[in-house]
Amino acid sequence: MTLRPNMTVFLDGIRPVAPLVACEWPGVLANLWKAEIAPGGHGRYMSQLPRIVVVLDDTPARMHLSTGPSDRAEDVRLAYIPAELSVSTRFSGAGPLRHLDLYFDPLTLGTKLSDAGRTGAMDRLIRLQEDAAARSIASLLAAEVAGGTRDVLTLDSLAFALVGKMFDGTEVSPSRPGGLTTRQLSALDRFLEAELGRSIKVAEMAEVVGLSESWFAHVYRLTRGETPHRTLQRLRAKSAMALLAHRDLPLAQIAGMLGFADQAHFSRAFRSATGQAPGAWRKSTFQQDSTKPDCFCQD
Repeated sequence: MTLRPNMTVFLDGIRPVAPLVACEWPGVLANLWKAEIAPGGHGRYMSQLPRIVVVLDDTPARMHLSTGPSDRAEDVRLAYIPAELSVSTRFSGAGPLRHLDLYFDPLTLGTKLSDAGRTGAMDRLIRLQEDAAARSIASLLAAEVAGGTRDVLTLDSLAFALVGKMFDGTEVSPSRPGGLTTRQLSALDRFLEAELGRSIKVAEMAEVVGLSESWFAHVYRLTRGETPHRTLQRLRAKSAMALLAHRDLPLAQIAGMLGFADQAHFSRAFRSATGQAPGAWRKSTFQQDSTKPDCFCQD
């Protein structure tokens, strides 16, 4: 799968001074930039993918990040920016700036965070003025990217070690008071895994844990940071990816196997979860060797 950030960018007083170095492996795209910041430099950005941005070196060009006029700009060296969130940067001081941008497949990142009990954190902006450990990890990853490494294990380990540090201060969903218990969550997960091949109603999920539908929807979101419907979409998209790997399976058949009413319904849900239509995702997956990272320099 080829990740496409689909960035909308406005820059003033920010100039790239070296070719972009990019490296992609399954679920992650790393971009390493070198730029020169002029006095008063500023920009505005929005991506269709969630991303982490890390300023790698100490520089007189201090970056301040905000989401708009009503949001106080904060001095940051590291930031996690959710998909489709428009952010602005302005710089106090001028000079060189080297930064690493990591773009994530939403399903890959969502699954990692869900496994750690931090699903809801995926939709929250995180701004850190400093984190020495996280910046050290980012520097190691940047060196691997710059060196053209093809070791997926090293790249993936460093990328998600950085994710762990960035989200370290966020709440672990199952520990929130008033949420679902571990036993209830386990029973629910077993039910979803067994019944994913058909249309599942929220009322059925509520029945598994012995709650009313309205109260279940409330405590489920409290516990896992997403609605039951969003969970079903994410799990079905994950199952769909495995089925799409079989070239001979028609999309309509896959839709039926996953409990969708028709192919159009399946396509809408898959696009909502991954940002791509099923056919486009299948095509891009087979165009690229999924077992190796793709590293390149772009003029």
